[in-house]
Amino acid sequence: MARFEYRVLGPLEVWHDGGRVAIGGPRHRAVLAALLVRPNTVVSAARLADMLWEEPPPRATELLYVRVAELRRAMREAGGGTDLVTGEAGYLLRVPDGGTDVKRFARLVDDGLDAARRGDHHTAAARQREALALWRGAAFAEVADRPGVEAEAARLAELRIRAVEARLDADLATGRHDEVIAELVALVAEHPLHERFWGQLMLARYRAGRAGDAVATFDAAARELAERLGADPGPELRRLHTEMLRQDPALTRRPAARARPLTGLVGRERELAALDRLLHAHRLVTVTGVGGVGKTRLAAELAGRGWLVELASLTQPDLLADAVGDALGLPSHHARPRTDLIIEYLRDADGLLILDNCEHLVDAAAAFAVTVLAGCPGLRVLATSRERLGITGEALLPLQGLDLPAPGAVTAAAAGRAPAVRLFVARATAVDPAFALTDGSAAAVVASCRELDGLPLAIELAAARVNAFAIGELAARLDDRFGLLGQGSRMAEPRHRTLHAVVDWSYRLLSAEERGLFTRLSVFAGRFDLDWAEQLAADLHPPAVVARLIAALVDKSLLIRESGRYRMLETLRAYGLEQLATAGELAAVRDRHAALVAGLADTLWNERVGSARDRWMHLLDTTMEQFRAAMEWAVARDDAATALRVAAALSTYWHTRGQYVVGRRWMTLALEASGAVPPSVRARALSGLTVLTAMQGDLAAARASGTEAAEIFKSIDDLRGYGLAMRRLALAEGFGGTLDRAEELMVEAQAVAVAADWPWLLGWTLIQQGLAATARGRWERAARLSTEAEEVLRDVGDPEVLAYVLLLGAEAARNLGGPVAGAERLCAALRAFVGERMLWGLSLALFYTSRVYGDLDRPRREVLLLSAGQEVRRTVGGSFFFWLADHQRRRLASLRTTLGDHDFEAAWLAGHTRPVAEIIDEVCAELSPKVA
Repeated sequence: MARFEYRVLGPLEVWHDGGRVAIGGPRHRAVLAALLVRPNTVVSAARLADMLWEEPPPRATELLYVRVAELRRAMREAGGGTDLVTGEAGYLLRVPDGGTDVKRFARLVDDGLDAARRGDHHTAAARQREALALWRGAAFAEVADRPGVEAEAARLAELRIRAVEARLDADLATGRHDEVIAELVALVAEHPLHERFWGQLMLARYRAGRAGDAVATFDAAARELAERLGADPGPELRRLHTEMLRQDPALTRRPAARARPLTGLVGRERELAALDRLLHAHRLVTVTGVGGVGKTRLAAELAGRGWLVELASLTQPDLLADAVGDALGLPSHHARPRTDLIIEYLRDADGLLILDNCEHLVDAAAAFAVTVLAGCPGLRVLATSRERLGITGEALLPLQGLDLPAPGAVTAAAAGRAPAVRLFVARATAVDPAFALTDGSAAAVVASCRELDGLPLAIELAAARVNAFAIGELAARLDDRFGLLGQGSRMAEPRHRTLHAVVDWSYRLLSAEERGLFTRLSVFAGRFDLDWAEQLAADLHPPAVVARLIAALVDKSLLIRESGRYRMLETLRAYGLEQLATAGELAAVRDRHAALVAGLADTLWNERVGSARDRWMHLLDTTMEQFRAAMEWAVARDDAATALRVAAALSTYWHTRGQYVVGRRWMTLALEASGAVPPSVRARALSGLTVLTAMQGDLAAARASGTEAAEIFKSIDDLRGYGLAMRRLALAEGFGGTLDRAEELMVEAQAVAVAADWPWLLGWTLIQQGLAATARGRWERAARLSTEAEEVLRDVGDPEVLAYVLLLGAEAARNLGGPVAGAERLCAALRAFVGERMLWGLSLALFYTSRVYGDLDRPRREVLLLSAGQEVRRTVGGSFFFWLADHQRRRLASLRTTLGDHDFEAAWLAGHTRPVAEIIDEVCAELSPKVA
């Protein structure tokens, strides 16, 4: 079926393959409009005749047939097919989902409304703008008054108004009140009876500090309604007017804060409003305050407006840009600094970047913020830190403890209004449903909150103990504990001493077993599994006891369980590490943690291929902090063996996710560390380094590491390791263009795979030989090798190698059987690469797909795919096989000549900017509908 695009949000247009189709005169347009009002539905000839003539002539049916035939011919000439079908009952226009701008408009509007409901008003505004940009004038402009079209045109006009309303709501929610005032003035002039626009204009003027103008706007609206309708303003407009007259503080609060539930955030309404005002007036705002005061929790309320980057577990300042890039989903690049990629990504963004927990990275965070803000004029940065970043233009929001009851407020009614008490009661009732704030307990609750300076973390920790102590006993213990710890260092900040006292007090209330496990678990950076905790504490307790103690720590709010894993708040973790250091146990426990992670890495090395691969990739996606912490500690301890065990196992992950720069950096640090290293461990690491450097196009480095790895594996009789090193060396030679040497190495690796009875490696050697055959144009050989590889790998279950089998088979089939002969295999490969986030392989698959469209003489689509593949390689910093890179250069030059500069650049830009998954969906729907 031909795929046409129909545009009715303005003058009627038909497009195909990037070009506009000439569809004839007014009567042709009238017929097409009638069919588009009811797409995919049979429209009778009589109804169409009514569209064409006020009084149908005697031969109306024949004349209508002529017009339809002319339409069909125009569509066929443009696209080689037609969507216009003739049936016994009339005519039908086949329109695929998304084939009209109306459908795209409706989808974008719905996406915007969903984002607004989530509190993500920046996205909401962007989606509504995209939707409204589809309009080029009145819907069905030249035929809007025809019978059958008039009602649809009116319906679409109303939907357009609703989208404008939603976009203005989102703009107001993001603080753009000054910018929308002029637009709203024009809208109320054009639609004087539309109360929603009047209300938005009132709110915009009020938030812009023009309260008098806002009230006068209400008066103007009332006059218009009275003169034109003889009616008064509706209830919503009257309510807004009343709130303005009494200067309701809620009017200056962003709808973003009201639209999203505060979900446990108690008593921070004033701070949220202040943060809104600061972010409107300044591009850099830092929330400062002592640890545990709630900086992160406050910042999290704004996470829906942009990007939240958690820096608590980052220990190396020079990796800050990597942490931000990871949070944005930007792969690293071998030749460009990560900061440059971030600026390029955010240059046109009108959003918020949140850098959370900067206190241990102040200098690096300050330098990064200055650089990014200079390069991204629409971006704002919100930082949280125990101290200011110290940048000119930085606005501060010092966060204090929650408000306490007024002196003498000892009744439940009086005390219960204070945010600190409300938080205490909320957390206390969560652990003890029988707890209640009464006149009898109010004094002790107030005393507890006051002793804790209203700090949220301290209050939550204290409240979590009401199931173990009467409230009076709790208050008394807090008082004693603070008195004791208050005699410590006078140079420390008082609030730091108070927080430390609360954490220390909570720690002292634990049993000896709980204390030992709590401090032991503090070495985990980020999330960890239960069985990891059991292994880390195996010298202390059997697994069942560890599980019981972890449950107790979760119950006492000293551990958090989320998404099936555990983590410790950073403040508590820092306290636990301090206790380990004081006891002289920190180095030993961190050694134990590194050994645990190295053991996981050894298992990963053995299971990184085959059916276990997916499980390990998911594990590493969610717990990478543990592996980095172990490598960092091992390097610092000159424990090269441990560092290399971890790095070697991660090499497959780094390759698959396109993290070549990060992986090579860690691998190099590990290789440069001191300490004895078993030959097998060094060989594993060098073998992994071969892949990373080969994919970057660094042939010299890949040859050096691969050759040494092969020699070591051979010397220790590790047959599988040797075969793998040979395969990776062959890959490097293939990238470098020495095909003869690459094929020699692949043949040797194949012989080793057979001798070692390793189907996975044997399949890879067949695939690589098949790719070399494609470089030489030996398509029968490539097809045969693909079939052999598929048979060998039938029971291996490794998604990456299977995706390459499909890709090789598809390319061979195209050259042997025609453009779409291997379409189903090609689409299956494309979906596997994108679904498993195998980025470099995805770029290769996109290149091969472009060749299909080259055979089909579809130059725009070919450029689009070449561009998309190039963009994937650029973002990961990967190189390309020499023969494919040469082909692409020559092909792009030819395509530019064919299309002309304008059309070529448009297609190239689309490939760089459109989502790859969307492009894949389109091409698979075209090439292989069964797969799509």
